[in-house]
Amino acid sequence: MSALPTPDFVVTGATVVSHDARRRQDIAVKDGKVVAVGDALAVDGVRSLDATGLLVLPGLVDVHVHLREPGMTEKEDFASGTRAAAAGGVTTVVDMPNTKPPVATAERFREKLELVRDKAFVDFGLYGMLDHDNAEEIGAMAELGAMGFKLFMGQTTGDNRCPNDAAIFRGLEAAAAADLVVGVHAENDHLLRMFGDRLRASGRKDPRAHLEGRPTFVEVEAVTRIITMATEARTKLHIHHLSTAAGLQRVVDLRAQGHRVTIETLVAHLFLDETAYDTYGNLVKLNPPIRPAADVAALWAGIDRGDVDVIATDHAPHTADEQAETDVWQAYGGFIGVETMLPLLLTAAARGRLTVEDIVRLCCYAPARRWSMSRKGQIAPGFDADFVLVDPAADHVLDAAALHSKHNVTPYAGWPLTGAVVATYLRGRLIFEKGEVIGSPTGRQVSPARDVESRG
Repeated sequence: MSALPTPDFVVTGATVVSHDARRRQDIAVKDGKVVAVGDALAVDGVRSLDATGLLVLPGLVDVHVHLREPGMTEKEDFASGTRAAAAGGVTTVVDMPNTKPPVATAERFREKLELVRDKAFVDFGLYGMLDHDNAEEIGAMAELGAMGFKLFMGQTTGDNRCPNDAAIFRGLEAAAAADLVVGVHAENDHLLRMFGDRLRASGRKDPRAHLEGRPTFVEVEAVTRIITMATEARTKLHIHHLSTAAGLQRVVDLRAQGHRVTIETLVAHLFLDETAYDTYGNLVKLNPPIRPAADVAALWAGIDRGDVDVIATDHAPHTADEQAETDVWQAYGGFIGVETMLPLLLTAAARGRLTVEDIVRLCCYAPARRWSMSRKGQIAPGFDADFVLVDPAADHVLDAAALHSKHNVTPYAGWPLTGAVVATYLRGRLIFEKGEVIGSPTGRQVSPARDVESRG
């Protein structure tokens, strides 16, 4: 340690988990950064944090959240949503642009940033929207620090107009010029509306009608179309919430032909199948929908093979009254998830479904690299001291009343879990411990760096 600055504190006795290994190591932290990871780093007179028996993971990076500000803060806001993130071991979130109004211009991006920047308990990035007529705004939003751009090819909360293919291609070209990722909700909107109209006309109002109205090929078609266009435009492309075996296979096939794209699956699409409609009703309405068990198995297999790049939450809060709606066509899609992701994945690891190293790769390392977050996703010298202390053996039951979102309605309430978040640190500062979020908001905006390798 003699060649290093005297640390502010040292985490000792930890098992530090990376995307490809775990080692018993100490972590030295100075001025919010990791300055050393190694053996016997404790220094006389310097505070030590004893993490014996615990795993230490990089803070999770959730690249798919809806914090509902501005315009829908009755559902969630930046303060409540980022509190939930801190409690879940998530130290960086990237917020979606389908708010009211949608973040489709530089002016609206600037307004949203000013509105939320002092409310965040974790670090955050903001997406702009790739809209039906805003290609000329893409560069200006990039200059303001946009993490990337979200393209809705299928209708979702906010009922934003889906662009036609010409508008999509212009936006892809503009995003490529800005060297930023375009993340896509890949469903064919015209087909969704046609199938939905047919089901409503037949009198269907039950939760399973949502699944039947969004058949597999609607995702496959959209995935094929957007990957083809993005390759021509030379755009960095990411498919959000891929949900079907056929959609995954199409991506694998297109990659084999030379197309470059990353894909994400959601916690909900890994832990729930279509039987959830019978148990939870419209609470588990999601866009794209919860799928049959064969699709769930295919997504897990994709994780095992390395075909899936990222796991995220699509944290999509609604009010308790909205989530109690019994008519599927009136019900909103989505539910909270940023606080429950890590405990659920730790439980899956305890049951042998994946490893904790896989969790780090899919929820920390890969998303940070894909979105060029140069100081996130790893516990290594020079990186932000964002980390989460985990007890991998802690058996508990998910208590919805203890969650930190505005509306703590979740299908996972009462589920038995193994693995719990003990404490969360953001840039070396304790922000969550013993069930409580600590201190005032200190989150900062994160913007892409140009010196970080990204797949795709």
